[in-house]
Amino acid sequence: MIVEDIVHSRKLQESARQAPLGRHIDDILAAIETFGYKAGSAGDLTRGLIRFGEYLRRQGIVDLSQLRFQHVESFVATQPIRLYRGRYRCPGSCGVWAARHLWRYTCAAGITAPNKPPPAPVYSPLLEEWLGFLERHRGLAPGSLKQYRRHIHRFLESLGSHSTKPCLAQVDVDYIREYLDQACRGRSRSERKAILSTLRNFLRFAWSRGYTTRDLSFAVERVPTFKHDRLPRGPTWEDAKRLLDAPNCSTDIGRRDYAILLLLLTYGVRGQQICSLSIEDIYWRRDTITFAPLKGGRRIEVPLIPAVGEAILSYLRYGRPHTNSRHIFLSSQPPFTPLISISSLVGRVFEKTGVPSPHHGSHALRHAWATRMLAEGRPLKTIADLIGHSSLETTRIYTKVDFTRLRTVPLPWPEEVPA
Repeated sequence: MIVEDIVHSRKLQESARQAPLGRHIDDILAAIETFGYKAGSAGDLTRGLIRFGEYLRRQGIVDLSQLRFQHVESFVATQPIRLYRGRYRCPGSCGVWAARHLWRYTCAAGITAPNKPPPAPVYSPLLEEWLGFLERHRGLAPGSLKQYRRHIHRFLESLGSHSTKPCLAQVDVDYIREYLDQACRGRSRSERKAILSTLRNFLRFAWSRGYTTRDLSFAVERVPTFKHDRLPRGPTWEDAKRLLDAPNCSTDIGRRDYAILLLLLTYGVRGQQICSLSIEDIYWRRDTITFAPLKGGRRIEVPLIPAVGEAILSYLRYGRPHTNSRHIFLSSQPPFTPLISISSLVGRVFEKTGVPSPHHGSHALRHAWATRMLAEGRPLKTIADLIGHSSLETTRIYTKVDFTRLRTVPLPWPEEVPA
């Protein structure tokens, strides 16, 4: 595949053949072709490459060996911004997509040297020591460690030169409270709670290792929360079933989305458990399906319901791209990587169907599933086992919406006693 096969404008063809893309353009397109882009996407990508090449010429770049990642960043900054789903700002130009493709190609082909990693910050030894402690002695999962790293990275970065072990003793209560006032401003209650508890944990660790002169964890206030103070955030079961009418099962994406929604509504698993589902997790001869444990929960092995098996088979046979990946569910765009999240997918289905729900993510369907199971009279222990909870206390939140049983436990209204 060459440029002339994709774009038919003579002006664009001539621009593509000029430096710095000129002698590399056909090789670049041949490498990109292996990703499996369709004709329309390949055309957009080629036009984006030409636009980026014109930008590089204006910057005085005459050969791709002169390309640096800073050129990609400066080009992206010039592109228009659009709002995704009315909330998320992202570049809305095919040139951005093409520039990043070109950078990856030049690094892989040895045309340019990849960027050197930035020097480690001065607080890196302290941060890694604390994270290693949490992993070895507290048994935290990689996902939890990632969140802890994010919160403490911001705190240590704000300290500047005082973020090393010898200088940490100079941090006082006033600074901590001033930092928290800035860090928690405008955050949700759950986010504030995460920031405060993480910093409290870190300061307690620093005190135990002798890096601070006193225990500063007491300077971190607590977000008042009460166990089971909220109701499960999900639609009613009847409304949740309406989501299955949204996907168009005659298309590749529709088959994938229908299978994912059916898995959520049938088993009540987490979205990440569906993303990590692999071919080996389905035992077709025994009619069972296995979901990996998450958040300290249990491994779940349940019968494979025929309707679920048929939906997955339909996607595997007719909708799933051809790839060597063992993950079942893949993205719909080349290079067809495994899904890392399905929240946006479920959110689009909620918006399309107009199903009312206080929360539009995949977890809303987990709440709907557990609430329905309890309403059908299933024991709490059974629900906890099926949903993968390691503690009944986690599952007990769903008892708050079992109104039939709740009506049997209230005390009678006291009669009026004459004075």
